[in-house]
Amino acid sequence: MPQAKISRRSLLAGAAAAMLTGAAARLVAAQAQAQNPGPVVLGQVSLSFYAVTGAVIQNLLEKLGHTVVVRQGPHEEMFPLLDSGDIDLMAAAWLPEGHAAYWKRYGQRAQEVAVLYEDARFFWAVPDYVPASEVGSIADLAKPQVAARMSKRIQSVGSGAAITVLSHKAVGDYQLGAAGYAVQPGPAADWIAAYEKARAAGEWMVFPTWAPQYLNRDGKLRPLQDTLGVLGGTSHASLVGSTRRLNTLPRNTLAVLARVKLGIDAVTEMDYLVNVGKLTPREAASMWMERNHDLVTGWLQAEAA
Repeated sequence: MPQAKISRRSLLAGAAAAMLTGAAARLVAAQAQAQNPGPVVLGQVSLSFYAVTGAVIQNLLEKLGHTVVVRQGPHEEMFPLLDSGDIDLMAAAWLPEGHAAYWKRYGQRAQEVAVLYEDARFFWAVPDYVPASEVGSIADLAKPQVAARMSKRIQSVGSGAAITVLSHKAVGDYQLGAAGYAVQPGPAADWIAAYEKARAAGEWMVFPTWAPQYLNRDGKLRPLQDTLGVLGGTSHASLVGSTRRLNTLPRNTLAVLARVKLGIDAVTEMDYLVNVGKLTPREAASMWMERNHDLVTGWLQAEAA
């Protein structure tokens, strides 16, 4: 059976058509991805004040039509996921100081999207019934008369949390180990329980903590001076995202997220609603957003800009 002859011109024309078809397919795929970039994976550290912050972001993304998948875990798990691109957004990173070590190691392929609140900070505190005349600074904890009354167990949160890492350093730098003090990492529930138990009994205790968080709301914690500056200064808390993933999100979504500014009091209030009001983080965030309707509407107006 004779074979049909195929001219060189036909071969070239077919190849060109295939190239055009491939280019068109890639264009359609790119347009489809821009219109429907898939679920947004939101990461957050598994502490309640991060959860309420993340819930606000989740609510906004859903208002913009996105499906949101939330992943949460300890600091030492979330930051590597940001670096690997397994989470798209993270609420939130404390910069430039609070999470400096994590950001230096895992933030090279990420960027800040919005500053959610200012004045984030770590500090040690004592219950307000401990006299300031006797315990005004971390250094005072080493005084024999103070050490004799103070609980030596300094209950903190997870071992990878910055406050825990810095608290270990504070014990060393202030030479508190010789007086018997030691930092004990543990779940957030143990951290809160240690404070509540000491307060109920009127015991003297050291409470490693931070702002924002709900216990600061009632004024019953008194910060201690950190004369050596071991616990660092203030940071801002930023919504951060994988640079690669941010490049696939619609511009209007990025514009809305860039306008979000909660403020430290808002996060404290939502954290209070969770821990005292017994709401879920989503419920607390939704309640706060309803109470601040005009502010939220202003963020969403970026969608039309």
